[in-house]
Amino acid sequence: MTGRLYALMLFFLMAFGLLGLRAWQLQVLEHERYALRSQGNYLKTEGIPAPRGRILDRKGRVIAQDRLVVDLVYLGGEVAFKERLLPLLGLQALPEANGPVVLKTGVPEHLLPTLAELTAGQENLRLVERIERHYPNPISGPVLGYVLQANAEQVKRGYSPDEQVGQAGLEAALEPYLRGKRGVRAVEVNVRGERLRESILEEPLPGQDVVLTLDLDLQRAAERALEEALADINAGRRLHGLPLATRVKGAIVALDPRTGEVLAMASAPSFDPGLFAHRPVPQEAQALLQDKDLPLLNRAVQPYTPGSTFKLASSYALLEEGYVNPSTSYRCSPYIVFGGQVRRNWATRDMGPMTVKEAIAWSCNTWYYQAVAQDPLGVVDRLAQRARLLGLGEATGLEIAERTGLLPTRAWKRQALGEPWYPGETLSLAIGQGPVLATPAQIARMLATLANGGQRPDLHLVKRLGQKEVSPHLEGVPGRFWQTLQEGLRKTVREGTARHVLGSFPVPTGGKTGTAETPGKRAGLEHAWYMGYGPAEPGTPYPPLVVVAFFENGGEGSRVALPAVRKVMEAYWGLGKEDGATR
Repeated sequence: MTGRLYALMLFFLMAFGLLGLRAWQLQVLEHERYALRSQGNYLKTEGIPAPRGRILDRKGRVIAQDRLVVDLVYLGGEVAFKERLLPLLGLQALPEANGPVVLKTGVPEHLLPTLAELTAGQENLRLVERIERHYPNPISGPVLGYVLQANAEQVKRGYSPDEQVGQAGLEAALEPYLRGKRGVRAVEVNVRGERLRESILEEPLPGQDVVLTLDLDLQRAAERALEEALADINAGRRLHGLPLATRVKGAIVALDPRTGEVLAMASAPSFDPGLFAHRPVPQEAQALLQDKDLPLLNRAVQPYTPGSTFKLASSYALLEEGYVNPSTSYRCSPYIVFGGQVRRNWATRDMGPMTVKEAIAWSCNTWYYQAVAQDPLGVVDRLAQRARLLGLGEATGLEIAERTGLLPTRAWKRQALGEPWYPGETLSLAIGQGPVLATPAQIARMLATLANGGQRPDLHLVKRLGQKEVSPHLEGVPGRFWQTLQEGLRKTVREGTARHVLGSFPVPTGGKTGTAETPGKRAGLEHAWYMGYGPAEPGTPYPPLVVVAFFENGGEGSRVALPAVRKVMEAYWGLGKEDGATR
């Protein structure tokens, strides 16, 4: 009996020991495991960032894309290996940290192994991955635009606080296509918040790639032509005793007139769009917002006084409305007197009788004064109507935000200013002065319509959205005198105001110079324009091109804008400096 009692006691002791051991295992060794399973709040979901779509040029070269970067984040407190860590980061000491502080943004790839070794096991130092917008082939910043992290308003609309959002230019205009769909993952953490494991619930969906109509080679040529014009601008300012310019302010637009595809769009001054992608945004980028020269402004789609480029719209209206015909001749005198006021031509000599073709070629102000003086109050609204048919005064079709300019009418002035239209204002309007405003993109569209013989293209910067091709759209414009206008543009180059630069150019071209007076009418501070196209004769083995150059306060169009257009034409048609006349 005694033996049996001892055996029974031993059995119960072992049983209770095993139960106690199991309880200790569950409550101590496996506490976190079962605490996590019993509390649903330790299983959480997180968003997975979706890469933005790429932006490519027409030949598939990448202009913008996302890349993975790594930041070193400090959470405060003491860290080990400071004597090795701080020199790598270029720091003298660790900053004060009441929350996460980024010690190094975009850690270079060659430093990652070393930093991973130094931060291993240190809970207050973390290498954090994030997606950053990258521009391997940046184009003109005002055209391309930039991205920033979502602001409070955008977060309310469904963006994540760490999501990149297009803020201007193409990045903003194409946001619905470039933005991807965030994924979702389930993350299992322990009671101390440490990540144990994770699983993907929904894969992120990248944004669509967008192929632009732009050609990077021609784009760079246009950007160079803008910057190189500074020397021509300052040569004119020296002649007028004006302070020299330090920066170019202007735009160049080049397009295929057959399709309306914009092959180059450059605006100056410009900026590096990659500055805004850095975290935090550097002071250099923030300073752009206060720059008085407005480097964020895309001048290609801003309205300006068009000057003599508008004379093509006036010629079209006068011909089609029957005020003149191709053989109508007026004397290109140095001045005329209208309403008791002297109205002058740009030339001080009498240039003799001219038809509309010579008036275009030599940009004769007094020819247009005489033509509209027949009916100064009746012709003003017809000028506006006909100019609108050529694409002025309305959006061009571009995907980016653009201004529509202004085509003044008698009703507009009565409503906007509460004043009647005066006859003398029609004379100013006919030569592109007064309240008329047009963008460089609109002037390019007008010239494309003339070069096409009345087929007006919608302009576009996008060639393909994802897998969807963007189809060109052209609309017929009524007219009987397209050939007359084309001959006038050709005469400008053969014998008129563009002859000294493009007269012996190997590709036959047509065009029109423009010098638009600005407020104050200070000589040398006019807006400089040139619009040109080619080939202007049939049978020439070169693809068609339209180019418009504009320089804000650049001076004479023939001195500044005309050489810039020639440079773009040379680049497009593959012509060297040895071809054609010297500049």
